[in-house]
Amino acid sequence: MIFIISFALYANTLFHEFVLDDRVVFTENQFVQNGIKGIGSIFSNETFAGYFKDSGRKSTVGGGRYRPLTLAFFAVQHQVNGNNPLTAHLFNILFYGLLNCIVFITLAKLFSYRYLQQAKGIAFVSALLFAIHPLHTEVVANIKGLDEIWSLLFSFTSLYFLLKTIDSKKILHGIAAGIFFGLALFSKENAIVFLALIPLAIYLFIPKEIKRSWFVYSPLLISAALFIGIRICVLGASFINSSRNFLENPWLQYRGERLVEINPAEKFGTIFYSLLRYVYLNFIPYPLTHDYAPKSIAAVNLFSPLPILALALAVAAIFFSLKWRTSKPIYSWSIALFIIALIPTSNLFFSIGAYMGERFVFVSSLGICIMLAAFLLRVLQPRYSWSIYLLPILLIAFSARTIARNTAWKNNFSLFNADYEHSSNSAKLNSSLGFTLLENYRKSDDKEANKYLVNQAIFHLKKALDIYPNYTDCIYLLGNAYYIIKDHKDAVATYEKYINMSPGDMSIMKNYQKALREYGRYLFHEEHNNQEAKQVLIKSLKLNPNDDQALELLGSAEAELGYLLKSLEYLTKSSQINPKSASVWANLYITYTRLGDKPNAQIAINKGMEIDKDVVKKLMTVKAR
Repeated sequence: MIFIISFALYANTLFHEFVLDDRVVFTENQFVQNGIKGIGSIFSNETFAGYFKDSGRKSTVGGGRYRPLTLAFFAVQHQVNGNNPLTAHLFNILFYGLLNCIVFITLAKLFSYRYLQQAKGIAFVSALLFAIHPLHTEVVANIKGLDEIWSLLFSFTSLYFLLKTIDSKKILHGIAAGIFFGLALFSKENAIVFLALIPLAIYLFIPKEIKRSWFVYSPLLISAALFIGIRICVLGASFINSSRNFLENPWLQYRGERLVEINPAEKFGTIFYSLLRYVYLNFIPYPLTHDYAPKSIAAVNLFSPLPILALALAVAAIFFSLKWRTSKPIYSWSIALFIIALIPTSNLFFSIGAYMGERFVFVSSLGICIMLAAFLLRVLQPRYSWSIYLLPILLIAFSARTIARNTAWKNNFSLFNADYEHSSNSAKLNSSLGFTLLENYRKSDDKEANKYLVNQAIFHLKKALDIYPNYTDCIYLLGNAYYIIKDHKDAVATYEKYINMSPGDMSIMKNYQKALREYGRYLFHEEHNNQEAKQVLIKSLKLNPNDDQALELLGSAEAELGYLLKSLEYLTKSSQINPKSASVWANLYITYTRLGDKPNAQIAINKGMEIDKDVVKKLMTVKAR
């Protein structure tokens, strides 16, 4: 039943596209795209290395990421079925359903040591609440989220086999526990928290009379040591390395031109505010957004009410977790599960690159689900008959919210557009939305009818730059957007700003050269500012000396300025590069005529008329004015 419900809830994601970071770990990851041949590179490099391989850049996310297992699985998928989002989404849903079944089986076994009569009931409701929770849409609907699913799946399977080891004393169960814990770690390093959570679960739930020793944990320790050793060999010994990239470190701010750390009161105030939002979203999952990047959340002072409330709740939670360790172990462990699983992504000890993230609370949310299930079945239902309606109401409400939220993850545009309402102050989201709007325009058949997409893109790109003025990728995109709407003056200025900030990047020069040419055309034909048009066109030709259009325009500008020999030089070169241009022969006719060279003027006009009479007549009419 749990599997069927899990599948049904996410069935509407099967025909979704690759979204968000799926390109980083799948569609644009060169190691994954190499299929089975790329698996060696996957295990010998940082997780994002395959994405940055051909760009000349490298990941600036602090601390590095080493999660090779899911990427290896994606490589196998690509080998067998190419870049097929249907297959990838199907696997995510199937593994999510399997995870929820394993959660039920493992919790039922764990709780049976202390709550024999209610163990299966509490475990079932816990797994059911976890399966339907809307907070999990980011993990399941985003193919990249398989690392979260596998990490928890293998961690709980490890716990299950460790419990079997204690019961049966069979070494094979212990070996299985170690293997599955290793798989959890290679899926996502955050599984390391189960080195604390699994022994704590055994301490709290297994009665003292059942013989156990610390030796039972040796398979977990061996797997952890093996993983850490391999990770160090691949990434080096640095585990904590805060990024100095504004977009990947929310604790940076601009003070004038300098990028500095925000003050500690605001940093820790915002951290505790974010932790409080995690608690809130577990009970009331609205609003949901994929983007909590800088500066999507305004800084909050540590001494303001909400951070103080968060601190008070944290202290109370730790106090009751300790107090209930013998009398109410199910509450004690569920609180510990929520807190300990959240520590690596809390920002308390090192920056994770965002204020928070719904995927970061994936494991922790299980603690809330267990707590709610125990409270419903052990406290409310024995006392209040009306409480039997709470669970169905909760199931319907959460399921409806999950299904509705899934629709936002259909493609990048639907996701960015839906989440803009709740993360409008994120530079990254505004830039992403601007890029996607430009892509939608580029792919459209009717460019004129869809030009509004470019104007919308400009709005979001400018907003991103208001938040982060040195956002170079965004500046590049804004230049392209101005070029599309033929605002060549702003396109040139924007491209020049990008060049000043990224002087080594030559990829922009082609666009910049064309923008200069078109700005020169505008100055010449519309503003009749021949001198400025000349200077702009000379800059354009320095970048591409064989641009026949720029040569023709510069030749025309030189003629208007009275430099007829220069005009003849540029126009002749243009005609040699593109002899089938009627307009350049018409302009040559005008220059030859002004020079008094009637024979060559006649040859030029004849060639122009042979190519396109209408173009020549139109040009002559304009010149006559």
